[in-house]
Amino acid sequence: MKTKRKEALVLGYKLLYDRSGKLVSERTSTDMTILKKYLTKEEYNTLDTVVREATLKLDGVHKYLEDYLNARVMTQK
Repeated sequence: MKTKRKEALVLGYKLLYDRSGKLVSERTSTDMTILKKYLTKEEYNTLDTVVREATLKLDGVHKYLEDYLNARVMTQK
């Protein structure tokens, strides 16, 4: 039996660290068009804008961490 969900993961960000010492960032997002039929036009537009803006910020965080780790590796040699 399927349960109707009352929430959806719209945007997620993870930092993953494995035993070999590799650090990976992972951003996941939902295809917003799937949610469109469940939202009013105003809700959809607001959520779409928030996801777009948050994605830009998370891309900035990813780049910052990548640059930081690259600089750190270079100075340790």
